[in-house]
Amino acid sequence: MRLFSDPRTSFHPKAYLFHSSESDHARGFVGSNNLSRSGIETGVEWSLSTREVQPLVTAFDQLWADKRNQPLSHEFLRTYRTKWRPTAGQVVPVGVETEPPTLSPQIRPIQAEALTALEESRGEGFAAGMVVMATGLGKTWLGAFDSAAFGRTLFVAHREEILRQSRDVFRQVRPDAELGLYMGAEKQPEADVVFASVQTLVRRLDEFAADEFDYIVVDEFHHAAAGSYRKVIDYFEPRFLLGLTATPERTDGADLLALCGDNLVFECGLIEGIERSELVPFRYWGIKDVANYEGIPWRNGRFDPAQLATRIETQQRAQQAFDEWESLCGERTLGFCSAVTHADFMAQFFTERGVKCAAVHSKPRSSDRRDALADLRSGKLQVVFSVDMFNEGVDVPEVDSVLMLRPTESPVVFLQQLGRGLRLSEGKDHLRVVDFVGNHSSFLLHPRVLLGMGEAGDASNEMILQTLRSGEWDLPAGCSITFDVESIDLLTMLADKKVAGTSLRTSAALEQFCTEYAAEHEGRPTAAQAAAAGYNPATAKKQHGAWFGLLGHAGLLEDAESQVWGKYRSVFERLEKESFTKSYKLVALKALLATGNLRTGMSVDALAERSQRIVASDPRLVADTTGKAMPSPVDATLQAWSKFWRKWPLDHLAKVGGSGGDSDAADSERVSATGLGAAAGAGALFRYSGDDFVPTFDVATEDGDAFDAMVAEIVDWRLADYLLRPKAAESGSVRCRVSHSSGSPILRYDRTLNPELPLGEVPFSANGEEYAGRFVKIALNVATRHEVEGNALPELLRGWFGPDAGQPGTRHSVVLTEGPEGWVMTPDLPPTSA
Repeated sequence: MRLFSDPRTSFHPKAYLFHSSESDHARGFVGSNNLSRSGIETGVEWSLSTREVQPLVTAFDQLWADKRNQPLSHEFLRTYRTKWRPTAGQVVPVGVETEPPTLSPQIRPIQAEALTALEESRGEGFAAGMVVMATGLGKTWLGAFDSAAFGRTLFVAHREEILRQSRDVFRQVRPDAELGLYMGAEKQPEADVVFASVQTLVRRLDEFAADEFDYIVVDEFHHAAAGSYRKVIDYFEPRFLLGLTATPERTDGADLLALCGDNLVFECGLIEGIERSELVPFRYWGIKDVANYEGIPWRNGRFDPAQLATRIETQQRAQQAFDEWESLCGERTLGFCSAVTHADFMAQFFTERGVKCAAVHSKPRSSDRRDALADLRSGKLQVVFSVDMFNEGVDVPEVDSVLMLRPTESPVVFLQQLGRGLRLSEGKDHLRVVDFVGNHSSFLLHPRVLLGMGEAGDASNEMILQTLRSGEWDLPAGCSITFDVESIDLLTMLADKKVAGTSLRTSAALEQFCTEYAAEHEGRPTAAQAAAAGYNPATAKKQHGAWFGLLGHAGLLEDAESQVWGKYRSVFERLEKESFTKSYKLVALKALLATGNLRTGMSVDALAERSQRIVASDPRLVADTTGKAMPSPVDATLQAWSKFWRKWPLDHLAKVGGSGGDSDAADSERVSATGLGAAAGAGALFRYSGDDFVPTFDVATEDGDAFDAMVAEIVDWRLADYLLRPKAAESGSVRCRVSHSSGSPILRYDRTLNPELPLGEVPFSANGEEYAGRFVKIALNVATRHEVEGNALPELLRGWFGPDAGQPGTRHSVVLTEGPEGWVMTPDLPPTSA
């Protein structure tokens, strides 16, 4: 868009040129009409229509090239706003409709609760936090509402579609703000609210000041761009950082939670949204897929696209989808396809059978996205097939059916597709979901996500087996899940294979979890994700040297990671052996990573200053560093803080006082990471060099990014473990560790520390059921239920923690609380549900 600006020249042309995209036909209109309802429909206007459009095109091109034109920009609008003054006694011309006042969007009750939780979190001193809200509950609206009280805002996502749709939301909440995109060829970095592609932003961070934005929103952290997100978040210093996600899975959300300071502020998952009548119930049908997935290469959590197309773009598969749609779906359906050719194929197949449908994707032959959605709303279309266009950010409440025609590679995508039809709409009492289950282990993701929707956990294969066999799903009123007999047999076979492979070898449970996770997702789990799922990455040390050793043994490292692990193994082994009784050393490492100085070092004062800012952003870290030596970490002068920081984490990381002091002689003895030398002092990873704090290892430039990312992964895990680990149980409660004996999970405890624990056969309740527990000196290993044969304790614990409950490589615990009606047992789950 360009603006003609010349105070000496009147400029008032009104002409409209229309041309066909499929032929040479064109028409021009010249006259008095405005593009308004009265100008087109009801007003008295004079216009001339002509098919001789070339003179108009020539005249327009001349005007467009005129030097008095200038591009429309935020800077121009800011200048114009300061100069514009309303005309005194302005009169609205007769016949011209006045534009109705813009109505402020209403905050939904669930959003109001989240806003309150965010305000309270900031009041406690947190500078970052994550909110989990199911698709359909308005998490983007939440970001718009919460950011309105701040200054400049940065909204970061990984897809153009999300950025444009989020901009439309913010425009309604903040109509006076200047909104700009920052991606590809469109860059408006000076806008009040900048919607930036993480891929573009990470390459141009130096164009922004660190404190450029007061508020940052990260929407649906994408694991494929994890390193880019980290660089962006480490670079900027906003007053508040908000992470948004729709998936309730603890495991998948652990990485975003780490980037948000391990602070889960608010959560409302899909099941709770339905129970609160914020979303409609759903009826799900899982149908055995006629497509054969055997032999299709599986890489990075997805099937080879070319070979997948040969299996699902067939007449047989399309006929199955058509038959199930005709039998089970309603009047307005979204069909999710795997590729452009797949969407076009399905649209043609349905059209040939008299169904009004369209295919929407990123290629030129796509139907117009907005027109397709409008026609779906109005009923002109019955089905819209899409490829990645409607997974996120589409608001079509009228959709009453979802057809899942693609293998779904992640819980996030599965829930996004399900959530597309859960929005409330007049006359819609439920959503119909038709899904297809194929003969590949990745399809276990579907029942796993369905089982995990209602709680902060990831369903085990054993839980999948039990539920498929019983048909009992814990769902809100109005919801149902039905798998046909063939799909139940198929999923049972797939899950049985997984359960049968479980071993009690040390770290075997952890390795099996990692392998299964990689088989169902776009890549391997991070250490924080494994810990969030109830496994202990530290158990990898004994057999594999470190966490990355286990991943390498399982064949789950990427090429760059494998190279880094092979060359710098000693660094990672030292890092995992480092004791972290306080958060200090982890904060220092986090500061080195955030500033990009892990491999080069930095001055002690600069490292201390950045560490102090990290501490000040989290009240838990403030409390952890507060003591006699540092009574006020936030208000301490840099001189006092630097002295404190040098004495505690830095001296300990450099192991000053041991064999590796801070003498000048050490400065010339920088060692290779492949062999830590004695100059480092008892295996220290860092040392002093004058006023600088530097590493004792060297990393090749080409390995730098992967090395930093892998160290950051360990730091994220260890810091989350420290901040989120179960604290001492409240008064009247005892925390018991889940262990194992003869292959069965049991509870162990220290009676000398907890003399109040019962002894002998004592009743307790769990999950609303009554048990009789046999409490011995060091353990509870038997619990029985009335009229149920055998020991019920293993089933109870496996129901909470899965088939690996208590095995080596896991970290599970329960809490026993004595109340007025006796002892109550509850699972102790870490607060990392995301």
